Amino acid sequence: MRALVVIGAVLGLLGPLGSLGLGRVAEAAPDSKRKVVVLEYRAGSSALPKVATRVVAALSKQTSLRVLGPDQTRVIYGDHLDQVLVKCAGESECVARIGQKAGAAEVILVGVSQLGDVILTMQRIDVASKSVASRIADSLAAGATPSDAQIDAYLQRLLPPSDFLRFGVIAIVANLAGAAVTVGGERRGETPVKALTLPAPATYDIRIEKEGYVPFTTKVALPPDSEIEVEAELARRGATAWYQRWYVLAVAGVVVAGAGGTAIYFATRDPAGDGRIGIDGSIR
Repeated sequence: MRALVVIGAVLGLLGPLGSLGLGRVAEAAPDSKRKVVVLEYRAGSSALPKVATRVVAALSKQTSLRVLGPDQTRVIYGDHLDQVLVKCAGESECVARIGQKAGAAEVILVGVSQLGDVILTMQRIDVASKSVASRIADSLAAGATPSDAQIDAYLQRLLPPSDFLRFGVIAIVANLAGAAVTVGGERRGETPVKALTLPAPATYDIRIEKEGYVPFTTKVALPPDSEIEVEAELARRGATAWYQRWYVLAVAGVVVAGAGGTAIYFATRDPAGDGRIGIDGSIR
């Protein structure tokens, strides 16, 4: 009970509470690639050093949001950012003006206070409406530090679920029309097929086949916010080229968009035929 009283007192300093739940998520699902600024407000406490930096790292890892931390925001706003934050004292309209100058859609304000226990609060402030969309609060024992899993859990309560859905794109180009395309065990039509937007990070098995031709099979590691182009060249059965006699292992030609990493996919042996094909999509 004492912890809830303390949390309520601190949140009173950071804006109207609405209800004393530890999390409240807005119903609307905003753009998952919007720009978000993370700022830190301390009410006379040195506890939880670099907690805002950890929040930035978690958001960058789990979402496709364009995230600016306090240091990056300070470059845009000016060196007086910290003084302005102190004057704002957590008031959403004041904090929203900082986000507006930084060109952000939202501000996540991380608050640290200490009244015996350490009180960690997070407010998600909508810049356009200058209002609090959601907030969470937690009471931590003095000297305790939230784990990475705890910070992840805070953010999952603070942000809409759609923010944690990440995708990549697989574009398949084949040398034949009318070949059946299967990705991740699901039929995706016949070539030519439109580029596929799929959940990422994930690994997908790809199979492209047509009667009279050696099936093309490969495995693709798809990073989030990335695009991979798979060039599949199907050879007629009975050909004697070298790629029909050997496994081929090579790095794929990859087009990476945004913050995704390098992806590698591998040619695999077709269990129903003799053919092999290089995973760079070319036949030599």
